[in-house]
Amino acid sequence: MRLEPRDDWVYWVLLTHYATAETRRRFWAERPDDVAAFLHAQPEWQDLEAKLVQEAMILNQLREQGGSLITFADAEYPVSLRAAEGIRPPLVLYAIGDVRLLEDSPFVAFTGSRNASEQAIHEAERLAAELVSEGYHTVTGFAKGVDAAVVQATLARKGKTLGVLAQGLLHRLTQQAARTHMHALNENRLLFLSELHPNAPWSGSFAMMRNRLIAALGDFLIVVEAGPELSQRNGKTVRSGTFECAKIARKIGRPVYALDLPAEGNQQLLKQGIATRWGEEFKPPTSEQGELFG
Repeated sequence: MRLEPRDDWVYWVLLTHYATAETRRRFWAERPDDVAAFLHAQPEWQDLEAKLVQEAMILNQLREQGGSLITFADAEYPVSLRAAEGIRPPLVLYAIGDVRLLEDSPFVAFTGSRNASEQAIHEAERLAAELVSEGYHTVTGFAKGVDAAVVQATLARKGKTLGVLAQGLLHRLTQQAARTHMHALNENRLLFLSELHPNAPWSGSFAMMRNRLIAALGDFLIVVEAGPELSQRNGKTVRSGTFECAKIARKIGRPVYALDLPAEGNQQLLKQGIATRWGEEFKPPTSEQGELFG
């Protein structure tokens, strides 16, 4: 199921991508029911209005590609994102696929290296297959490496998966992924999500930003293989996205597990107490553990 288009969608887009930071802060403070009326009353409305027709056309293009928009005010907006403390949830989520998947549970989020070792790929496939057979749905950043292994194993077992993308849904990378996984989309077993403007390109900063969504959408997080928290690349200090995802998950109260692999990041996460070693410590959620688990 995809949501039917509404006249207010374009105003949510203007608020999200074009309004000033001060206007967005005012919106969060006031939480108005009528976004259009709220924006009309803002000092920059004339500048926002100039974008109105352009963004309406882009939304129509997204709709023609099978997409829809989930706003913070919608009942379909993920409860896990809305309730996550310590992160600012996105005002809108662009979606391609069956949005009813967001209401399903439980979810297990996976994170791991794009340049994963053979052992990590094998473990990702094995764990995903096991958890899907137990009724879990998977969440990944839909990148290569560990993410791709999880997605492949999930769909092979007829499971369902969420892909949180680091580019817009009209970008060529998303369109390529949609063509590759057309059967899963048509069978309502795959949902693409992005908080980015539909035409936004992939970037490393967007990949880091979406980690908070991956962490929040999962009932717990499994770190398959992580690089060190900090490393040097071309003379610059680089943060591991996998490591950061684990830190965010821990911050917002999600259980974090790491495989006991020789990867430096895994061992750091275990040593620092950010993650628990995957194995005997894992206890599947029960109905007594709260609404997040169904």
